[in-house]
Parts: sequence; structure tokens; C-alpha cells
Amino acid sequence: MVSLSICIPTRNRQGYCIETMRAIAGSGERDFEVIVADNSDDPAPLRQAFDSFSDHRFRLVAPQGRVLSMVDNWERLIPETAGHWISVIGDDDYIDPAVGGLIRRFEGLRPDVEAIGWGRMNFHWPDNRPVPTLASVPTGAGCWASDRVDLQDRLFRWSEGRSRPSCGFGIYHGAVRRTLMERIRQTYGGRYFEHPVVDYDSNCKVVAEARSLLYCERPFSVLGECAASNSASALSLERLKVLVETFKTESASDLIRANPDFPFTLFEAGASLCVSIAATTVWFCRKYGIDLTGFEANFARAAMDECRYSPSLEAYEAKVANIRAGFAAWDGGRWADLFEPAPFNAPKTVNALSGVMEDMIHLREDRLRVTTPGEFYRYAEHAIMPVGHVVAGTRSFVT
Repeated sequence: MVSLSICIPTRNRQGYCIETMRAIAGSGERDFEVIVADNSDDPAPLRQAFDSFSDHRFRLVAPQGRVLSMVDNWERLIPETAGHWISVIGDDDYIDPAVGGLIRRFEGLRPDVEAIGWGRMNFHWPDNRPVPTLASVPTGAGCWASDRVDLQDRLFRWSEGRSRPSCGFGIYHGAVRRTLMERIRQTYGGRYFEHPVVDYDSNCKVVAEARSLLYCERPFSVLGECAASNSASALSLERLKVLVETFKTESASDLIRANPDFPFTLFEAGASLCVSIAATTVWFCRKYGIDLTGFEANFARAAMDECRYSPSLEAYEAKVANIRAGFAAWDGGRWADLFEPAPFNAPKTVNALSGVMEDMIHLREDRLRVTTPGEFYRYAEHAIMPVGHVVAGTRSFVT
């Protein structure tokens, strides 16, 4: 049995997936495995890649006879794993298997730890730069035990009022102990994942169930954004429209339609990640009886924050119209007056400057000489705390 299982669900993005596999394979770590669940229309590219890929740490789970929804493709990964800890990344992302050293250190410090989070870098693939883009690198290296009550307040009730609730814990770009994953399956309907917004489905269940959660600021993975990724919609309204239609088709029979008490549409113009995340957290809390006191006002603030960062007037107007219609239908318009977005203010410059702001390094990507998240991670490591120092405990651990 290995320490860490890295899972990569993929669909029709074989080129990115192969680059991600190659980057992870370059690690000198041995105590990990990589399981790739291929859900592509054409199984040949990844099958051929694995046939020429003589690395026992990697294993392919072939497509089934039908296209699976994203949630079902994630679901079939977990029984294929052998690790004590499990992590999921996207096929256009990167994770450093050296995070296994961090996991072992945390286990030694807190034997009851069940969920581990870490900082993440951000990187746009060269094909996803319709406007100037910045890569980002967190510079911190502190470690601490997180307060589960505070995390629940942020995730379930959106207490921060931001377009994305900060959580940091879940199986996506985090590590979850196998025993917790099995407890989640037993507690939540006999499945590991239920909702088609799978990453936040996991966040909700981990934050609700984990007995101890430890976090390290030092980044150990890269959130990659290729032209075909869901996050690419933040840069292109046309791309958002395509993604919405794909999501509508592939999720037509899933639970996201069964949320009549939160009538914000995900399938029309103006759909946003903010609304899709909120629909997931509301669905989870309502289904499993979690207190939502204060959510309505907090979500109104978050929705205004979402509109504030619209990349264009067209995108702003579509988001405002979509969200305003949701508020009008929600509880008979009871909360509609809380949604008062500021007028659109076109940015004078878009990602024109690079440098350090607070604890984050921002880098103009059109000036970088790296083209993949794996290459970017190795490049950025020169500016952050070495893995060995973090794992050896050179940095103090705050309880």
C-alpha cells in the first residue's frame, strides 16, 4: 500500500493529461501512485501513451461503453486507489509528489489528522490567454491547525461575502485520509461524490466530517487553466457559453436541477462560478440539515463581488441580469433588495504589472519561458521555501 494516491479524471483533453503525467513522472519520489480515469470519446491516445509509459506508479482506468458525467468519473476513481491518502487534480494541473513528505510530517504531529490542505499556484496554459494573464505563487510557508467551526461558517454560510468562499480543504488539490473518504461514503448516500460541482461537493463533506484539518501555506500544486477548462470561462464570455451548454447536456439528470429553493440558473447567459458554488453548498446544507443562518445576506455580498470583477460590460450585464432574476424568484423576492451591484467600471489596465502583493508573487505569463504547469512549478520553486525545510520542520508549526 502506498502513502498517496493521485487521481486524474480526464475527458477529451488527452494532450494536457499526457503532459501532466510526464511532469509527475519526473519526481524522484516513490511512495505514490497515479490513477488516470479516461472518460474520452477516443480511448486510443491515452492507451497508446500508457503502452509506451513504463512507470509502475501510473495506471489507466479505461473509458466505459458510455460517456460518464463528471461526478461518476470521479466516483469510479476512489475504489481503484491503494493509498492511505487520496488527492484529485485536473488533467491540466500539476501536483508535486513530494507533498507526501508533508503528509507524513503532519501525521506525526497530529495522528488524528484527516484532511490536509496546502497553497496552490495558478498558471494559464499558452492557449488560454485571450487577455494578458498573470501566474501567481504564494510565498508563505507557515503551517497550522484550522478551526472547523470557522471553516463551516465560511463555506456553508459564506461569512466572508466573497465570490468564492475560502476553504482550502477537500480532495481536489488537497489530501483526504482514506478512512475519512469511507466514512463520507457511508454517511452521504453510499457515494463519495453526489453533486456535479464535484470539488465543492468534496469540500462540503470534508469540512463537515473531518476531525482534524491541517494546512500548509507553501504551495505543492498548480491549478492549470487551459482553453478547454471550466475556469477559462472567467476570461472569455464565448467560452463560458460553450461550457454552460456542455454542462447542461452532461448534467441534465444530475442533482443540480433538484434545487428549487435556490432558483439561480446555471444554464443561461450570465451563469457564473459564484452561483454554481453557492448552488452546491445550499444543496448540501439543505439536504443534510446544516444551519444556513446569515447565508442570504452573505451571498448577496458575494454576488456583488462576482459582478465587480467582470472582464467586460457585456459579461457584467449578463451576470447582473442572471443574478437579479434569481433574487427576484428566491423566497418571493425577500432578499432582492440586498443585491445592489456597483456600476461597471472598466479596468484601466488588465494584468499589466507583475510583482509582489502581500504574500503573493504575480508574473506576466507572456514573458515566461515555461509552457506547462509542471514547468512553472519548478521555475517558481526558486522563489519559495524549499520542500525539505518545510518537511523537516524548519518552519514552526502553530496549533
